[in-house]
Amino acid sequence: MAVLVSVGSWIFVVYNYYPMTDVRYSEVPLGFDGEEELADRGLAVSEASVESISVTLNQKRVDVNKYSASDISALLNVSNCVAGDNKVSLLVNGPRETTVVAYDNDAIDVIVDRTDSTYMDIDVIYGEGAAEDAVPIASDLSRTEAMVTCAASRLSDVKKVAAVLDVDEVGTTTKSYTATLVALDKDGEIVPHTVIYPNEISLDASAGVKKTVDLKVNVKNKASEDYERKYSVPDKVSIKGAKEVLDKISSVSTEEVDISYTYENGEMPIYCILPEGTYLIDDPEKLVVKYTVSKKATEETKADDNGNKEEG
Repeated sequence: MAVLVSVGSWIFVVYNYYPMTDVRYSEVPLGFDGEEELADRGLAVSEASVESISVTLNQKRVDVNKYSASDISALLNVSNCVAGDNKVSLLVNGPRETTVVAYDNDAIDVIVDRTDSTYMDIDVIYGEGAAEDAVPIASDLSRTEAMVTCAASRLSDVKKVAAVLDVDEVGTTTKSYTATLVALDKDGEIVPHTVIYPNEISLDASAGVKKTVDLKVNVKNKASEDYERKYSVPDKVSIKGAKEVLDKISSVSTEEVDISYTYENGEMPIYCILPEGTYLIDDPEKLVVKYTVSKKATEETKADDNGNKEEG
């Protein structure tokens, strides 16, 4: 009983006479403001000396487990930076009813470079939490291409521009959405310090799945008296569509590819005949028939070859 009374008294005193406490949050991510204005001047952030900081908040004891690092804003305004090395002051804010007591690095070293830009087609993808075979079926995009601007040294890292949808919000019925565009690297990670125009698009989308099926390529290779032609084709193709549609599909055919009148090594594009309600995932430019052409030896050539051999 004495222990219970003591604990109760301690709790009463702490929460009523000393209701505030200091809490340190690690890995607070840095945010960058003014990158659009910087891009208008032909400049972009190349890198910063740190990517996150630690922040100490004075807050109510009862809220100790209420907040996390993501609830804290640590902003760098880079709009007035110049090419080269810059020191940029931090603006740190915590949630309401908290006070920022301390944080690392009053100023952050930021390197700014000249920009480069490129245009890329817009892909529509799910964010985190989607099943491996889940894909959105998108249509009526307000823009199909976007311009990516970033430091020239970073542009080669950008492999894709994507409109990101929340998998939990997309159902089997087609609906309209507004999605933010992001620049992604080869591993699907966001490339930082990129400015994308437009920064968001509108589109219609419904839930779908992807599937790899057999590809039956229709190649016409008419026999020739003078030339021999050999070719290779892909045997699989990836498509997407509603699950109930893809469950009935095991293969995809193609339009005829005629290599009968080719006289040099080369390749020809493959055009898939997609069933209604299905869409191609593979890059169309990589779907090709590759062929080699060689001239057949004539009787005269054979005789000459035999003669040369005997003479040698």
